[in-house]
Amino acid sequence: MPNTSLSNLSPGWYKFPKKLPYYPQFASPELIYSYIHEDFDGRYDPRWHDYGTEDIEEYLFWCKRACGIACFKMSLEALTIQPQSPTMIQLIRQGVDLGGYIVHNEQGELVDLGWFYQPLVKLGEDYGLRGHVCRTLTIDEICSYLAAGSLVIASVSPEIGEHATDMGITKRGGHLVLVYGFEWSQQGCEAFLLHNPSGRFPELQASAVIPINRFSEAFAGRGFVFESSSDDL
Repeated sequence: MPNTSLSNLSPGWYKFPKKLPYYPQFASPELIYSYIHEDFDGRYDPRWHDYGTEDIEEYLFWCKRACGIACFKMSLEALTIQPQSPTMIQLIRQGVDLGGYIVHNEQGELVDLGWFYQPLVKLGEDYGLRGHVCRTLTIDEICSYLAAGSLVIASVSPEIGEHATDMGITKRGGHLVLVYGFEWSQQGCEAFLLHNPSGRFPELQASAVIPINRFSEAFAGRGFVFESSSDDL
């Protein structure tokens, strides 16, 4: 549970104190709308090699499934100093090895299940992060974690990456975003600041401001939290 009280917060924005990198789950953020809505063929993405793989089929499989890994990579680079930042495909493979994503069952059939939170927390620990899973998580608890300097990876509807006028929220969960700031008022949380790995438009990708009503409609009430294990960061 977070140990930062919200009762004494003054109205205003509270944000992660350091610059936070942004990584999309697709190689080219400007093509995300086309990937999702126009069946864009990732073979023609000029930056697909940035994922770190030479196998285009490996990229094509994972780019649609890598929201959790993109959030993990952003958290890792914000909270630790690595000799060399791992690529998306390296993190995907490491996460799969820890049981974070199940592609095939014992019979070799495609089951396509994940990302599971606890293996990603374990992967974070392997890189020097402290983290834990929140099987239940409230809006106020997210704010408390953020006020304490942690980062929150929250389960939301992928529809949160659309403009409100384009698509309403019809379900909760199914996608992960990195929440790193919030706007506070006397009435409570007014909005969240987040990096969305699959935002369809630039303003809904890096540093997207999501009003609390829309976030609440999309939020599944669970997620996981990372914080630095070093006092120097």
